[in-house]
Amino acid sequence: MSSHTEIQTFIASFENRLAPVEKRIGEAWWALSTTGTEEAQKEMIEAGEEYNALFADRDEYKQVKAWHEDLSSLDDSLLNRQVEVLYRTFAGSQGDPKVLGRIEELEAEANAVYGNHRGTVGGKEAGENEVREILRASDDESLRREAWEASKTVGREVEETVRELARLRNRLARDAGYRNHYERALDLQDIDAEELAGIMDRLQSETDAPFADLKRTLDRDLGARFGADTIMPWHLSDPFFQEPLESTDLDVDRYFADADVEDLTRRTYDFLGLDVRGVMAQSDLYERAGKSQHAFCISIGREYPYDVRVLANAQPDAYWTNTLLHEFGHAVYDRHINPNLPYLLRTYSHLCTTEAIALMMGSLAGDPGWLREITGVPKQELDADRKRLAERKRAEGLIFTRWTLVMYRFEQLLYEDPDRKDLNDAWWDLVERIQLVERPPGRDEPDWAAKIHVAVAPVYYHNYVLGALIAAQLRDHLETYVTHGPFYESEAAGRYLLESFFGPGARENWRDTVLRATGEELDPAHFIRSIG
Repeated sequence: MSSHTEIQTFIASFENRLAPVEKRIGEAWWALSTTGTEEAQKEMIEAGEEYNALFADRDEYKQVKAWHEDLSSLDDSLLNRQVEVLYRTFAGSQGDPKVLGRIEELEAEANAVYGNHRGTVGGKEAGENEVREILRASDDESLRREAWEASKTVGREVEETVRELARLRNRLARDAGYRNHYERALDLQDIDAEELAGIMDRLQSETDAPFADLKRTLDRDLGARFGADTIMPWHLSDPFFQEPLESTDLDVDRYFADADVEDLTRRTYDFLGLDVRGVMAQSDLYERAGKSQHAFCISIGREYPYDVRVLANAQPDAYWTNTLLHEFGHAVYDRHINPNLPYLLRTYSHLCTTEAIALMMGSLAGDPGWLREITGVPKQELDADRKRLAERKRAEGLIFTRWTLVMYRFEQLLYEDPDRKDLNDAWWDLVERIQLVERPPGRDEPDWAAKIHVAVAPVYYHNYVLGALIAAQLRDHLETYVTHGPFYESEAAGRYLLESFFGPGARENWRDTVLRATGEELDPAHFIRSIG
């Protein structure tokens, strides 16, 4: 048994080594995402290698593991939690240094490809915004098909890289005593695999019938629009059928056509008493050549004052309004963690809790009350649209759920056997069965590899699902017991989030955070009711 003093001394020493390396790797990721240069890619690899080297001492890992196995002997909850977080961090970084280094190289290479790749439409390069606009607005079926196919061409470039990453991650997992990387990743994320499987199975069964009804209606409307007997992927308004769809009779983009979405985001958080101006000043919010096409929020290290940044490619439409609100939801969480917490606990409680805030905030882009109060859409216009907005919100929840189920089940297949030759078919089998989207005849392309998460954010999508469940439960609690009305209109909601979610950081696990902040354990019923 080790004394508290021994553990505290080790943690203090390790934090001093960890802090500058975390800052370096954050800066390197930001540079790579905003420039995509070979120099930035090299720096990302070197920073990753330095980070891995921190955890290379096997004796230190054994010591931390021993402390973790003896947590019951610690009567200091704050120290107990630091040991738990430190152990998971160490355990996630164990393995053959050559394998870890190679993973860093491949992830940096993949990220650069995703950032720099542009498909070709009409003989010209087209980024994700251009593809999204074609799929949203064009009635030219041949152009739509060309745009959809262009959005998948990055998959060919990175397929072998992603397969190799899966092989290497599996190798580390087996060396650590797991069947594969998927199993290891869930364990290190403090996610019970059986509990998660139960949630996902319930969501699938609960949405089978309503989603089938939605898809039949959508297919009927799209068939009439395009004169098509069979609805194909390029008839849909998103390349993966994952985002809010635009129906033929409700154009939500018109609400934002003349809007400054950055200002809308700022004012939304002002209503909550949460200032995002400092984050905005550090961010990179508009499209240009060389930068990543994929939005994200990042906290550079954990030293106060916190350096939090958002990357986006904002345009005045519903998609990017949702995205900015979402990413700044992550940002206000990161920005308002209590700086008096120990260094290791100055982060969100869990990936799913930060996703909960981001998803709750992003959903406001389709909320009639928010559209009236923040965006200034005339009441008469909203009254005319209210029923269709409610239908659209329900459709978003159903579409989101079915897409996340595809990702959840596909990554399990990928890590069971990264070398299987029928991955392309396996992907489309899931898409057809779960999303009810018909595969193009004869198509045999690695469309699954076109999704950036598979390469550089593996085994992550379940956190969106848990986040959506928590978001629904949290909003119910806020509006029932705290604000007694729309949470986004009240500084009381902002203060509650500061105290119950943001401030405590990672001083407790995600289950306890949910219980304390909402008064009950996680219950999928809140989310299911919202899409029922």
